[in-house]
Amino acid sequence: MMDTRWQLVAYVFASIILRMVGAQLCRRRTDLAWVRFLSEGRAVSVLRFVYYIGLPYIALILGVVPGRYLGLVGLGQAQEIPVELDSGFFARIRDYLSLVILNWLPNVGTVVALGAVTVLFLGITWLGYAFFRGRLTSGSGVSPSPPRQGNSLRLIHIIYQAVHWSFYRSVVWLLTGDLYLGVFGGIILVVGEWILDAGWMQSVRRVDSIEVPLIDASVLVATSLLFFFVPILWLLIPVHWLLAAVSRRVVLGQGRISDGPSEDFVYQVPW
Repeated sequence: MMDTRWQLVAYVFASIILRMVGAQLCRRRTDLAWVRFLSEGRAVSVLRFVYYIGLPYIALILGVVPGRYLGLVGLGQAQEIPVELDSGFFARIRDYLSLVILNWLPNVGTVVALGAVTVLFLGITWLGYAFFRGRLTSGSGVSPSPPRQGNSLRLIHIIYQAVHWSFYRSVVWLLTGDLYLGVFGGIILVVGEWILDAGWMQSVRRVDSIEVPLIDASVLVATSLLFFFVPILWLLIPVHWLLAAVSRRVVLGQGRISDGPSEDFVYQVPW
C-alpha cells in the first residue's frame, strides 16, 4: 500500500501534468482529428471536469484527503442522524441539511465580515490601478484598449477554481499538519502551476492581457487568507465569486455571469 504522503504527491503531479497536456492540446493548431476532438466540444468539458473536480473527488472518496481538509465541512453529519425505521428519505435529507446548516451558522458572521473587508480592499486597490492606468494611457496619447469580451465571469469557472485551489491547500495541509502552511503552500502550488503554463506566462508579458491573471492571483491570495480563518468551502465560494466580480467590474468593466465560451481558457485555464 502506497504511503499517503506519496499518494498526495502523485495526485498533485497528475493534476499538473493534466493541465500542461490540456493547455497544449487547446493551443496547438493541427489537422489531427484526435487533437481537435480533445480540445473542442464535450470532450474538453469532460477533461476540464476531471482536472478540476474529478481528481479531488477521487482523493476524497478513497480517503486520501478527508473532507474537512478540502473545506467540505458537514459531509460526516449524516452519521450523526439517528436511524429510525419510520423515517422516510426526505425526512433524513431534511435532518441532514439541518445539521449541516447548524454547523455553518457560527462561521457565517465571520465570513460576511471578512468577505466585506476583503471586497472593499480589493475594490479600492483595483480602482487605484484603473485610475493610474487611465492617467498613464491618457498621458502617453494612446487610447485604452476595450475590455476583452471573452473575459466575462463564469459561475462554473469560479466553482472549478475554488475546488481546485482548495485541493492544493488540503494537500499541503495534510503533508505539514499545519493549516497556516497549507494556505501558503497551496498558493505556491497554484502559482507554480501557472508559471509552468506557457500561455499564462505569455499573458503576463502582454499589456493587453495582463489584468486577467493579476485578478486571478489577487483572488487566490484573498480567498486563501479567508480559508485560514474559516476553512469552509461552501461559504467561501460565494465570496470567491463576489471578489472576482468586483475586481473584473472595476478593471475590465465586466462582472456579469456568462455561460458562453471565454478567452480566459486560452491564458488561465487549460481547456
